[in-house]
Amino acid sequence: MAGQAETHCTTVASRRIALPNCPNCNDFVFAPAASEFISKTRVRHIWSCEACGHEFSTSVRLFVDAREHALS
Repeated sequence: MAGQAETHCTTVASRRIALPNCPNCNDFVFAPAASEFISKTRVRHIWSCEACGHEFSTSVRLFVDAREHALS
């Protein structure tokens, strides 16, 4: 497909944006296959490694602004 670009990410940069490594082969996984809200403050990401096919999940805590929460 024309117009596609490949971007390389250094280890330092990938750590800043919290990219996980596959627990099976240690390759970087760049985007979750799916995400779901578990609660108002937690999101679960489902990952699938392109290198080895291993699937795993991570959970992320969302920080809610107390001022915003008080208004709702």
